[in-house]
Amino acid sequence: MGRSFSVVAAAAALLVPVVSAGGTATAAQARVPASAPASPCAYRDAYPPGGGTDLGGTPRRFTYAGTPYAGARFDGCADTLRLYYGGYSGPRYSYYEVRYTYPSQPGWYSWQLRIGEYRVATVDAPARGDWNFKVRACAGAVDEAGPGSCTAWSPQLFLHAV
Repeated sequence: MGRSFSVVAAAAALLVPVVSAGGTATAAQARVPASAPASPCAYRDAYPPGGGTDLGGTPRRFTYAGTPYAGARFDGCADTLRLYYGGYSGPRYSYYEVRYTYPSQPGWYSWQLRIGEYRVATVDAPARGDWNFKVRACAGAVDEAGPGSCTAWSPQLFLHAV
């Protein structure tokens, strides 16, 4: 049940076991209330069930003080899911860690992406169902991150991709 991910806006993914640019990934099932099915060509935007500061934009992006922003949109016409994240740049921080759940799979999964103010990651032909995302910025190398080397997590976003 893998899906391919590509990074847009000149952001190449850092090498990780779960995802790299053009690689595959799996993630976990989220729990949310059911909603009416959308038409195949509908847009669905993520929202933060636990709150957060709405920065606006299309799709809307959310943050907490001291965290990266995150937003997500499912495009039924193009059959893509895009994660919008950013707000940090080097030299203090060197990468973003993205945690996500994937429809019908248990647990959280993660991948690391290059740091930058404005980033977009695309999931081509995503699994239909419930997704969750959260993002943080980290300092140091991917395999050296320890306590205090990352920001707090952005608000957790929920997206029902149907």
